[in-house]
Amino acid sequence: MHNPECCDRRGCARPVITTFCKEALCLDHFCSRSYEFLNGTDERGQLSMASNSPTTEQIQTADECARRTLDICMSKMLLNNLERARLLDILLWCGDLAGSSGAKKNSSSSISEISERGRHQESASRRETSRIAIRN
Repeated sequence: MHNPECCDRRGCARPVITTFCKEALCLDHFCSRSYEFLNGTDERGQLSMASNSPTTEQIQTADECARRTLDICMSKMLLNNLERARLLDILLWCGDLAGSSGAKKNSSSSISEISERGRHQESASRRETSRIAIRN
């Protein structure tokens, strides 16, 4: 029988810190699940292309992810530097996702499109650097 105060992921006995996409998750599994969602949404850094703009459902899920991330950060839970870095990366990536949809709707000139593309490439580079650091 599964303990309701433990993470929903199979074999994990760590305590639940939040729910995301209707799953009760520990910190590590929340981060993993968030990255799974964000990687699936941002296939090969293609969000800046009009054909791959995020759907309303993806934006709502990114909003939920960002809110859950902030809840964790604002809780009294003690976080180490790696955990804080992962949460910040997730929060920034969610912001990039939401920003990419708003920028497309509101862009009125090629200058703003070029600016957006530059910001997206910079944030994609930042995410890749974070992923490399986390893996090591």
